[in-house]
Amino acid sequence: KGISGKGKGDDDGFNLQYIDQFPMANSDDTKRSQKPSGLAPPGVGSNPPKYRYKKNDDDNAPIPVPWWFNPSTANLIHNLSLEDDDIIVSSGVKMGTTWLTNLLVSLLYEYDDDGNLIPEAVANRGKIPGRLGQTYPEGMYATREEKERDELGIYARVPEGGKKCDAVFGDFVWEDLLKMPRPRMFVTHLFGRKYLPRGLFDEDNNDVGISGTVAGNTKRKGKGRLIVMVRNLKDSMCSLHNFRGTPMDGWLGNEHGPGLFRRWLMLDDCPNSMGSAFYWVRENCLAVENIGIERALVVHYEGLILNFGAQLKRINAFLGLPDLTEAKLHAIAKACSFKSMETSQLRTRANCRKGGIGSWKDVDLGEERWAELDKTFNNVLAGEEIADPMRFFQFREIPGMPLLSTKDCDLNTDPRCWPPPSLVTLREGMIVPDPYFLKNTAKSNVETTQFKSTIRPGRHLRLEETANDGSPRFHLFVAGSCPLASSVAGARLILGLEHSISMDVSDGQSGAGWVFLNGATCSPWKDREGPFWLYEAYQLADPLCTASVSVPLLWDTKTHKIVSNDCWEISKLISDASSDLGFCSCPK
Repeated sequence: KGISGKGKGDDDGFNLQYIDQFPMANSDDTKRSQKPSGLAPPGVGSNPPKYRYKKNDDDNAPIPVPWWFNPSTANLIHNLSLEDDDIIVSSGVKMGTTWLTNLLVSLLYEYDDDGNLIPEAVANRGKIPGRLGQTYPEGMYATREEKERDELGIYARVPEGGKKCDAVFGDFVWEDLLKMPRPRMFVTHLFGRKYLPRGLFDEDNNDVGISGTVAGNTKRKGKGRLIVMVRNLKDSMCSLHNFRGTPMDGWLGNEHGPGLFRRWLMLDDCPNSMGSAFYWVRENCLAVENIGIERALVVHYEGLILNFGAQLKRINAFLGLPDLTEAKLHAIAKACSFKSMETSQLRTRANCRKGGIGSWKDVDLGEERWAELDKTFNNVLAGEEIADPMRFFQFREIPGMPLLSTKDCDLNTDPRCWPPPSLVTLREGMIVPDPYFLKNTAKSNVETTQFKSTIRPGRHLRLEETANDGSPRFHLFVAGSCPLASSVAGARLILGLEHSISMDVSDGQSGAGWVFLNGATCSPWKDREGPFWLYEAYQLADPLCTASVSVPLLWDTKTHKIVSNDCWEISKLISDASSDLGFCSCPK
C-alpha cells in the first residue's frame, strides 16, 4: 500500500505510504469516550490523513499528507527553476491560506490604482491557476495525460476523487502553473528548506542535486520571494477542529483515536496533515532566516486583522509594487472581507470559516491542558522570531499585571510580591518578548522606529493649544519606577505646566508592557473602561513601528501621534515651550 518513484526532472526519490492505524497518545484523555456531533467524513476535514510522504534523501520521519497529495509534483515544486519575481506562499493548515491567497490575487492582478476591477483579469479568472482560490502544486498531476490516466491512482483514494480535486483546486496540471503570467504565485502547505523550492536559497556546489553551479565554492544565489503565513497555534487548532465537521475522535479521544487536542501536541508522531504545527513553524523560521528579510516576509494572521491597511501596505512594499493607493486598498479590503469571500465565485469558499482572535478561549479544555500546550510551545519555539508575536495571542489574560493601582498603594504595599512581568517590545507593530533582556543582545533585523519631535518643524510646542474637548493638547505618560520618566514629570511640575500638559502615571509593568489599570485620561482612550497599555499608543502612532515600549512618552491628542519618547528631548521641548508662558511653580 505505497507508491515509490522519482519526481519528473529531478534526482530525488520519494515514498508515499498508506497507514491504517494511528498511535494512541499516552494520556488519561483517551479513556474518555466521546460522541462528537456533526462528524467530518473519514479522510477529510479535521480527521488525520492516512498517507505519509518521505523523500529518500531525508533522514527524518515522513510527514502526513492529505489523500489528494501527489508526491511526484511535490518533488517538482522542490526543484522548480525560479524567476526573480516568483512568489512562493507557505501557509500553515488553518492559518488563513484562503484569505491571504485572495488578498495577493487582488493586489497583484485584479485591481488598478483607482480601485476598479481590471476586466481582462476578471475574464481570465477561471483559466489561470490560483485566481479562484489556491491551487496547491502538490495536489495536481504534472501533465494533462497523467491526470486523465490518474497515473498514481490518486483519484481512486476517495469516491469521485477527480471531481473533488477539480472542485477545490480547478482543472489544472503542473504545466499550467509554469505558464502563469508573471509574477507567478505558488501557494502551498509545504514548508521549510526540505520541501520548499530549493531555488529560494543561496547554495554552493557542495549541495547535492543543485544544477547551475560552477567549479570551486561559488554560490548560486537564491531567487524569488517567500511569504510565510502563520496564526497563533491555539486558534489554529480550534479552526482545524471545526473544519468541515468535528473529528471522529473528538477533542479528548475515543475508540477512533487520541483526540485532536492530543494529536496537536504530538511532535515527531503527529498524524495531522503536514505533521506537527510546532515543527512547521520552526522549520519555516529557519527558512526565513536563511533567505533573509530582503526576500522573505512573515505575515501574522492577527496582524492582518488588527491593522489590515498597514499590513497590506507592508506586503505591497515587500513585493516591490508601486505605492498602494487608498482607493485600491479599500477595494481589496471590501473584496477580501469574509462576507464577500463567502458569497464569491471562489472554489475554496467552502473552506471559509470566519475566524478571529482568541476564539480558543471559548473552548473548555481545562486550564491544565492549555498550560500543557503553552509548555510545548515554549519548548519547541522559544526564541524563534516567527513564533514570538504568536505568544501574545495565546494568553487568556495578560500575565504579570500589577495587583493594585498606584492610588490604592500605601507604604505597606510591596510590589516585589506581585507576579513578575515579562518585558516586551514592538517589532513591526507586533508585541514580542524583549530580545535584549532575553538574550543580552539588542540585535534586530528591522530598523528601530524613531519618535523625536515628529509633529512640528522647528521642534516647538504650543502649550496654549487645546484638544477638541478643551483639554490640554499634549499629554505625558510616565511611570514612578522609571527615573527618566520621573525626571520629566518633575520638570513639568517645576515649570508649572500641570494645567498645560496632562499626565497619566503607570501602575507598573505587565506581560504587555506599561499598564494603566484605570485607563488613560486623554484622547482617544479617555472614555474607554478598563486597563490601557502603552503599546496601544505606539501602535496607533505607527502600526508597523519597531520600538521599545518605553516611558516617558509625550502624546499629541489632536493628531494621535507621538511627539517624542526620549526623556531629554521631552525636557527640552517643554522647557522651551514654557519660557513664553511665564509659568513657574518655584517660590520666588
